[in-house]
Amino acid sequence: MKKEIILFLTICSLHIFGQKINFNPSIRVNYDSSLKFGEKFHQFQKFILVGNSQDYYFAAGQNYLNDTGQYKAKAGIDLQTVSDYFQERLIKTEGNTNIFFRYGEDKIRYEEKVNLKWVLYAETKMINGVKCQMAATNKYGRRWIAYFSKEYPQSLGPYKFTGLPGLIFELYDTRDDYHFTLTKIERFTDDFTFSLSVFKDYSKDKYLKAKYNLENTFLAFPGLEINAEERKYYQSLLDKRKKMFNNPLELKPFD
Repeated sequence: MKKEIILFLTICSLHIFGQKINFNPSIRVNYDSSLKFGEKFHQFQKFILVGNSQDYYFAAGQNYLNDTGQYKAKAGIDLQTVSDYFQERLIKTEGNTNIFFRYGEDKIRYEEKVNLKWVLYAETKMINGVKCQMAATNKYGRRWIAYFSKEYPQSLGPYKFTGLPGLIFELYDTRDDYHFTLTKIERFTDDFTFSLSVFKDYSKDKYLKAKYNLENTFLAFPGLEINAEERKYYQSLLDKRKKMFNNPLELKPFD
């Protein structure tokens, strides 16, 4: 019996530590973005990318500060719980991309291998004083245009877009719904460590269903006790939100 308990604890320990991510970055990149979440909902968002040629973390600005423990409240005002418009964060290590999401006390994630087929073009342009070359790919129901620079050999870019022979300085879809532009790049070598053990692991399809339910159904109001009139009001809020976010970056998540 004692041996069985030790074996069980060992397996649990391996599982927990198996969710811990650690890598040594070489750069930190800032991106500005223009995001058209829905027909009448357009926002601007800052993003941070930290990584090396194989591994990276990508998130909106406030979530980056939260995840790395850098956020400090000022003048008694705590903005840690204020949501970025783009809530999903990404970590890629050993060829696998983990996408994770928090909504209140709920923490969910999924893992996938992203396969991008880039076509390189001779066209170039200058971005922030750096010569960049054009590339294009079709993914997630959109055609994407990227400009990358071989001056920075890190094969990284916004969101899941990697695999080019250089860092992506600009990325946008041909409808210009989602547009990312590099604004700052710096050498950065602080170890990056993050644990995914608190995030419930789903397949991608179940993750998307869970995320939809958390954001667009009454699961968004846990413990809410309301009458019929109040329910009608809250349902109108949910319906409004659905319209605000009816243009996701991944139009076809399994494309």
